[in-house]
Amino acid sequence: MKRLCPVCFTELPENANYCPVCGKCMREVVEQTSEYIGSSPVTTIVGINDCAIHVRNRNATSTNHST
Repeated sequence: MKRLCPVCFTELPENANYCPVCGKCMREVVEQTSEYIGSSPVTTIVGINDCAIHVRNRNATSTNHST
């Protein structure tokens, strides 16, 4: 499955966190929690969303069979 940048449509490596062309971050925080321990704030990231566009290889998913 290909990964594409949603801004400039550059094909991305599988584990890219940023687009090498435009610099768009491919990982966005979905949920985080904040709490105070003593007088210092502590933020914990709970979930991250992959912002890249995922495109399937057309040949790999073809189910059209000729008879």
